[in-house]
Amino acid sequence: MTKGYDDDFLTVDLLVKSNSKTGRTDAFIVAYTKLERQARRIFTYIIYQYPAFSFRNYREIVDTIASKAYLDFPKFLKGFDALYPMSIESIVGSSLYTSFIGTDFQRIKGYRNKIIHGQITGRNLNPDDLKKEIGIISNWCSKLAESMMTIISYDGFSDSIRKSTRKDFTSSYKISISTSQELDTFIESRMKKK
Repeated sequence: MTKGYDDDFLTVDLLVKSNSKTGRTDAFIVAYTKLERQARRIFTYIIYQYPAFSFRNYREIVDTIASKAYLDFPKFLKGFDALYPMSIESIVGSSLYTSFIGTDFQRIKGYRNKIIHGQITGRNLNPDDLKKEIGIISNWCSKLAESMMTIISYDGFSDSIRKSTRKDFTSSYKISISTSQELDTFIESRMKKK
């Protein structure tokens, strides 16, 4: 586990261990939010590494990403894969990737959508069921954080608008982006479709 992961998931752990009637439900929603935010931050981090972007472009990058309401966890992974020379699957390992993306994520997202809208899941989820799902989310985020720290020196749990110390960071990227308009075009053409 990374320090960033430990710090970020402390809230989830506190909610899971609480005696609150809705503690595990709340922890599940918070964990899911952290899952999505980690993916967005990793994507934003690799975008910010382009030499054309500096802190003065921060608002442009954020506004471009924020203007795309369809961007979510799978789309951010798709964007990473379209840019970075290694895929998320190769970074975290095929077994974890296949298990989480192929099976767990769709179920977890379905539960999240029902719970966040106050609907019944139809699964009679009890606190232990939710704790298990939180554990699956937590495991993915932890493994992704560790793997990303090894590969890009960033775990997705701190400010993503910072430059890497590696000078050649973007030299092996699959696509060159040098303006916020090119970023917008990349997102629309590479990340919007299923």
